[in-house]
Amino acid sequence: MAQLPVHDTLPTSSQDALEMFDERYLALRLLASPTTWADLLGEVHSSPSTSTKYPMAFLALKYLETLDEAGHFRTIGEKDCELQVVQYDDGVEMELLKLLTNSFTARRWMDAPAGLIQAESYLKSKSLATMLEANTATCGWDDLALFHDSHKANPKDTAAGTFDNKQATTKSVLDVTKIAEEVALMMAVTDENGDKLGVSPTAIGVPTEKYHGLVTLLKQDIIANSGGTASIRNPYADGTLKVVHMPELTDADDWFLFDENLIAKGAAPWVVAKLALPAPGFDALSMRRFDENSDHFKKTGKIAVSSRVFYGFKFLYPHAIRLVKGA
Repeated sequence: MAQLPVHDTLPTSSQDALEMFDERYLALRLLASPTTWADLLGEVHSSPSTSTKYPMAFLALKYLETLDEAGHFRTIGEKDCELQVVQYDDGVEMELLKLLTNSFTARRWMDAPAGLIQAESYLKSKSLATMLEANTATCGWDDLALFHDSHKANPKDTAAGTFDNKQATTKSVLDVTKIAEEVALMMAVTDENGDKLGVSPTAIGVPTEKYHGLVTLLKQDIIANSGGTASIRNPYADGTLKVVHMPELTDADDWFLFDENLIAKGAAPWVVAKLALPAPGFDALSMRRFDENSDHFKKTGKIAVSSRVFYGFKFLYPHAIRLVKGA
């Protein structure tokens, strides 16, 4: 393979190499960031502070017969849940001699900005996958674990009853009858008055081990049952349920149901907040550079870039998500 001209591929100094790195990183940041299930099935935004309080409002409106012209009025109940951001970092370093003399080394250096952006995207989905599987973090709605057997329909009114969004009995996601059972159970989630909220699952989140099998299954119009003696019509062959690949999950069997329409209306199961720093990506807090004048270079002969990002993760509402223990 013909080599590109040296002047087109090699930096001329450590400062030149760092400037090339910055230019590539900035150009990629201006493009759309990689979108994952963490972005699509929750709320992701920037935050101006290391600590953000999210107001959880409870407004249970329901028409009642007018018995007095004064009418009925309901008080909006509110509480706050707090999210703290945490610092994460990664970086790249490269021997300056090789960087200035080897075009392949220079190419690897210029690939690093894209790698940092991809790693930041992975941080969001991996962190949420870990939280979902641990199920120890509480949700802002009622301060219970996100997946619970007795979520409060109205945290300000215990008379409204409870609902659940967790199935502890193992069920295989590769069985449409089991999927239908869980869809029906999720549709029973109640609102602040204790009435059915109108939840209608639109997506199934699964780990890698179940993804292709489920996609294939849900495309079939007729499905043979496990005993092989009869067949059933697939109620989801029309695409009613979208299959979402969640590769960061470590459990090969558990699966999740989501109502994307309810999430879009504000009932997000989680929020991801990124601290918005001045001059994003290029101030002293978020991007640190080590040229030949740095102690790092003097000790190693390498120039380096260290990237810092600040993220916080919090569960919010349990209504639009359901966990099913798989088999």
